[in-house]
Amino acid sequence: MPSTLKRFGPFKPLFLCGLLLFLSALFPCSLRAVWPVSWELGEEKRFLGPLVSYDEENDERHFVFRPLLFSYDSEEGGTYNYLFPLGKSSPKKSYFIPIYMAQRSEEASNTAFLLFFYGTSKEAGSYGGFFPVAGMLKKRFTNDEMGFFLWPLYSYTKNEGATKTNIAWPFFSVYSGAEEGFKAWPLYGTRSRPGVKNTRFFLWPFVIKEEKNLDTDNPIDVLFVLPFYMQSVSRLHETKGVLYPLFSYRRNEDKEEWNYFWPFLSSSEGKETKGFSFFPFYSNETVGRDRKSYFLFPLYSEKEWYFKDARYYQSSVLIINRHIEEEDRTFINIWPLFEYKSQDDDYVFLAPSLLPFRGRGLERIIKPLFTLYEQRRQEGRLMTSLLYGLYTREEEDEDWKMRFAFLLELSRQDGSTGFEVLGGLFGIDAKRIKVLYIPFERDIDPPPFSSIPGCRGRAA
Repeated sequence: MPSTLKRFGPFKPLFLCGLLLFLSALFPCSLRAVWPVSWELGEEKRFLGPLVSYDEENDERHFVFRPLLFSYDSEEGGTYNYLFPLGKSSPKKSYFIPIYMAQRSEEASNTAFLLFFYGTSKEAGSYGGFFPVAGMLKKRFTNDEMGFFLWPLYSYTKNEGATKTNIAWPFFSVYSGAEEGFKAWPLYGTRSRPGVKNTRFFLWPFVIKEEKNLDTDNPIDVLFVLPFYMQSVSRLHETKGVLYPLFSYRRNEDKEEWNYFWPFLSSSEGKETKGFSFFPFYSNETVGRDRKSYFLFPLYSEKEWYFKDARYYQSSVLIINRHIEEEDRTFINIWPLFEYKSQDDDYVFLAPSLLPFRGRGLERIIKPLFTLYEQRRQEGRLMTSLLYGLYTREEEDEDWKMRFAFLLELSRQDGSTGFEVLGGLFGIDAKRIKVLYIPFERDIDPPPFSSIPGCRGRAA
């Protein structure tokens, strides 16, 4: 056997897991009850303590193999995670950071493997390259086209009729087509799209002059002379600063805001706005129904906001201890003790909570490895697990079942109680008796009294 396992090399854990799953299906009366090799919590089947799990729900299948941080979810065409969070594969997007990435849609697709990349766009055609030697991209990074040769020696971008040519990026650039200008960064630069925008800088970022949105009814005039003065002015808004960002003033259609020795002291006021902040001691701001505040930041902070008729709320203590309310969902985390989340009447309680973050992959793959106590309510069923299934209990209405590893199982179903010892070595309930893991049906309805030999006629 050892020589056989050596053939599997790095796939030995997967082979052993597959062998256990095969044996659990082949000998359902014995192996499924042998904790920690195999145990169940609700509809989820778990193996090797917290290391492997499998469940089906609404014709969807979920499988997790945690030693390799691997998971599979059958919905949306099938999604795989491997060495989470580095690797993922789905019909629309696949990646393994930092080696590989691919995206697919009806309009375009692109693939990158280390420094080699290629792709296609229904609108612009195919492209590819090897960075930094030579290459071209189309309809990527908000540009119509991008290209390079021996980057950063030569590169260019094309967008909305304008071409920017870079020589020894970021030091020298020339603009042509719908735009005109040049730059010798950081000494001087000018860029203009007639009737739309004009930009100049001198000793960037200290002196910058920009005029933009000239083709709209709200043109914006921007001037930076850092660190002494800055302004951004239009018909609808105004921002000015002296020794920016220490002292600044902002105005728009809804409010005015002042900052003194930013970020320590600020205030705001408007039609539906009123706020005051004295960092880090106290801050409070209300905008209509929305509000946010903090006290001795980051000791305590909270905010409440509305989207249409839905209310959202979030508070935190030392940032990582959070209470979040989102429509019909609630999340509470007290690090590192526990976390609680609910949706409608269902909830999940986990302890301890070493990772104070939320995310489907994190909750499916990582958190079960560190969860010693777990309680779930799902569709009226209450499920509890302690020490990776050493003790489990399930309740639904008047029925319940509890298990102590593979030693003892007690249950109540349809008003009748039962038990099993050693995973079914011996057991009894209202319907059957188990002896040496073999179930024997019980004769629930006794025969009529008159059919018993020697008793005929005695009923009279």
